[in-house]
Amino acid sequence: MKILTPEAAPLERHIRVTIPASEVESGVSQRLRNKARSARLPGFRPGKAPMALIERHYGSDALMETFDHLINDRYSQAVRDESLRPVGRPEVQVEKGGRGEDLVFTAVVEVYPEFDPQVPDATVIRKTAEVTDADVDATIDIMRQQRRFYVPAERAAQNEDRVTVDFQGTIDGVPMAGGDVTDYPVVLGSGRLLRDIEQGLLGMSAGEDRIVAVQFPAEYHVPEFAGQAAQFHLQVKEVAAPQLPEVDAAFALALGIEDGDVAVLRQEVRENLEREAQRISRSQVKSQILELIVESNHPDLPKQMVEQELERLQKDANAVAGGDDLDALAKRRVVLGLVLSEIVRREKLRASTTEITQLIREMSEQYEDAEQFMSWYRSKPEQMEQAEAIILEDKVVAWLLERVKVADESVSFNQLIGRAPAAEVHTE
Repeated sequence: MKILTPEAAPLERHIRVTIPASEVESGVSQRLRNKARSARLPGFRPGKAPMALIERHYGSDALMETFDHLINDRYSQAVRDESLRPVGRPEVQVEKGGRGEDLVFTAVVEVYPEFDPQVPDATVIRKTAEVTDADVDATIDIMRQQRRFYVPAERAAQNEDRVTVDFQGTIDGVPMAGGDVTDYPVVLGSGRLLRDIEQGLLGMSAGEDRIVAVQFPAEYHVPEFAGQAAQFHLQVKEVAAPQLPEVDAAFALALGIEDGDVAVLRQEVRENLEREAQRISRSQVKSQILELIVESNHPDLPKQMVEQELERLQKDANAVAGGDDLDALAKRRVVLGLVLSEIVRREKLRASTTEITQLIREMSEQYEDAEQFMSWYRSKPEQMEQAEAIILEDKVVAWLLERVKVADESVSFNQLIGRAPAAEVHTE
């Protein structure tokens, strides 16, 4: 057995093996004897056919089976003896082989690179935020907006009002297909109707009608209307103004607070915001560390891994639409995967059954039937592998956090979640 590493492909291993003809013949003979015990050939009872006839019928199959067994055996032995870590399955080429001949084959396989993961010499910024009463108020206001309702208004329509309207559309005096609509409710400013129609509805009152000119965009989704000039006859039936619910016991009850205690509602909102702040802070730290890892490590990349990652990205509509350099992105992902897996291997990091169960339980909290979700999640091996990978990645990040410099930065909650421009901050 010889193992060669081409200069042009440092991660390739070319394993060339010669197996003596006697070993090949021994394997073929054994398989033929096994077949002879149960072979059913015309004119002979099962297992009574002469060996010459068995060899004529099954000789080629026995030879191929012997080749497969010997190649797999010798390849596996080479991997063990040389402590190779293959990336994938080898490409095998039989150079010589037959009855009475040595079997000579070469297996070409890529292996994982050997390298020392570099811990970045950099400072990671860990942003933290204290949740204030104003943050709780703002969140409750959002919840009120989500539960807004409308009451009839005896006035002209304005932005954010809900207008119930009939309209009929024509192009060059000819009624448009689908252009006759009755009792259509639309919130002005929502963008559900063409801008010209919404603008026409502004200032109209219940019982009023109006004709507006409408220009369809050139890229309009209905081809026969694209770029066309039309007229719409609008007839407003009702104008309704938005109203927000009061923050009272009824509001709290609607949000699942059993006794309708507004103070309990505010405390739950505060705790949810604090959890969200911690989650975002951890996520930001993790993103920084992973980015630094990619910039600090430059291992040789197995071509097979890069090609597989590139293929996944090409099937990802978001990645393609983003206009990124997919080849560069694939390589960055492979670098990150190699570094993380190497740290896991060297540090002997493991995801325990308890940790995996806890992660799945946390995932299940957003579903109505948590137990059903957990049962379904555990039934999919690929999902269990993903859960394990998430835990191991977090453990690597924790391991790295102990080895890089961390600077804590106090910011507002809105700054932390990206709702406010960065202002003056304080570093501890």
